[in-house]
Amino acid sequence: MKTVCVVSDLHMFCKRSHWEDHLQDMDAAAASADLFVFNGDTVDFKWTTLSGVEETVEAAIAFLGDMAGRFPECRFHVNLGNHDHVQKFIDALVELARKTENLTWHPYYLRVGNTLFIHGDMATRKMNQAQLEVYRSSWLHHKKQGRMKNRVYDAAFKAGAHVAVSRLAHPPKRTLKRVHAYIHDIGHGKPEGVENVYFGHTHVAVDGAHYRGVTFHNGGAPMRGMNFTLLTLKVDALG
Repeated sequence: MKTVCVVSDLHMFCKRSHWEDHLQDMDAAAASADLFVFNGDTVDFKWTTLSGVEETVEAAIAFLGDMAGRFPECRFHVNLGNHDHVQKFIDALVELARKTENLTWHPYYLRVGNTLFIHGDMATRKMNQAQLEVYRSSWLHHKKQGRMKNRVYDAAFKAGAHVAVSRLAHPPKRTLKRVHAYIHDIGHGKPEGVENVYFGHTHVAVDGAHYRGVTFHNGGAPMRGMNFTLLTLKVDALG
């Protein structure tokens, strides 16, 4: 059996994320894991505190390359979410993966044995693969949001609106139903041997919820008022 660590929704470089508080835990996990999955929205290009997309790409690639270099015995997989499905980041990931033996990236999902890793943005509304690709295309050239929008978001965040919105927009049963429909659309459901699905996006933690024979997990997000956990699991095959 091999050890896998999975983390979703770090939203790196967004000031409303406490991602840096978990760097030591991520290092410890990578030191002992056989596989480490960044499961989407690892980087937040929309709300970055850096000068723009280009500087954020450079910082993100430096971070990923550094982790892969410091833990050569661990294999890193970068799943994209909506916030990091950005063309300049994708281009940089292609180059990073080309020269980094223990790092791979995936635009939509990763299958490892009986476990599927997806970001989960198909839970925003019911989407099949084709619809998800159309939705993601709108993020490819997304730009950093301006100062005024950040101030508005900051005010809402301080009031705790993000917690209420996340929970209202993603009720458990509807979320699992939409994610379940998607995994069947891509041919990685229970009939194809998938038993566990790890997803993110909703920022709402899910601790082993069962739906139609599949078990779902979500580690939440490192933001105030939200639960967040680096999840670990055992698998009998590695991707």
